[in-house]
Amino acid sequence: MIFKRLAQALALLAAMPHGSLHATPVFDDAVPAWAKSRPLKLDPARFRPVSILPMAVRNKGCTFYEHRNGGGEAWRKTVSWLAYSNSSTDTYAQYVTTVGSWWNDRISSIRCDESASVRCSAEVWRDVNRGGGDAIFWGSQGMVNLDKYGWNDIVSSYMVFCDRLK
Repeated sequence: MIFKRLAQALALLAAMPHGSLHATPVFDDAVPAWAKSRPLKLDPARFRPVSILPMAVRNKGCTFYEHRNGGGEAWRKTVSWLAYSNSSTDTYAQYVTTVGSWWNDRISSIRCDESASVRCSAEVWRDVNRGGGDAIFWGSQGMVNLDKYGWNDIVSSYMVFCDRLK
């Protein structure tokens, strides 16, 4: 049932004009120009396992923190699945359907990796299984304090993406 609704939503997104796909994030002004080369909404059911991750994306991802400015406990999530590929970018991902009872509604800051060859981002949701609204935060933003965006202590699921530039 959820995959049927997800497929319907993706079909609606695909039918939208190209520019409107990138207005999806809550904070569109933070979307780097390079990120507009891939769809922002990717279906985890279509992710493919990778036997060997390219060196550029090994151990790359995002770190989630209990408090502002990277304080308190930290939870690192690295990518492991191929989610999307085009002529200029391969996108690797990791999807977390629920952050678990300890981390649920406790994440206050995020930092994603960013380099000349790999650029990571985190898409977060208010509810488990990608429900309840979402926002995307980019490595180019540095340390992101979620209270600035109204997301403090309300993240319940997320996806981490790392784009390897070709």
